Amino acid sequence: MVEIKLKPGMKFKYKGIDFICLDIIDGNYLAITAYCWCEKRFNEEYKDGCNNWEKSTLRRFLNEDVLEEHFNTEHLIKQTSDLVADNGDKAYGTCEDYITLLTCDQYRKYRDYVPLFEECMWTLTPWRCDTGNASNVRHVTPAGAIYSHGAYNSGGLALVCLFNSQALRVEYSGVRLVGIE
Repeated sequence: MVEIKLKPGMKFKYKGIDFICLDIIDGNYLAITAYCWCEKRFNEEYKDGCNNWEKSTLRRFLNEDVLEEHFNTEHLIKQTSDLVADNGDKAYGTCEDYITLLTCDQYRKYRDYVPLFEECMWTLTPWRCDTGNASNVRHVTPAGAIYSHGAYNSGGLALVCLFNSQALRVEYSGVRLVGIE
């Protein structure tokens, strides 16, 4: 058995996917993909509330299709995401996922480790939740600035997962530190 000890900023591969460790939370590894996975709409519907991560088509895509095809749920821990809007509105509450996106607060906290991508990167933070304004989501531009973007537009996906460090020790064959073999 090989024990993997990651530190924030370290890169590693999981099943061929490059990740960057952002933080160690209760001994487990919070990580983001080192590149944008693809570009997709946040939500296929355009109406008030389409910026709610919990109800978005993007969330379903990540936690159904991507999860099933590329991850083992025994290697992941569900994360609770705070869906507070940029203006402080807490109407959307929280939700729990195996695969998620950064919130704007997390982006600010981990900015030193989050790469700047060629594409705009979605966050899951809504701009506002109130009627008439609930269609924009915050995204990070290639220059690192946070802006609003309509949920019906396409943006880059940088997947965020909380890896179970105990499972990664046992299933080390699917994980390797970049540059170490």
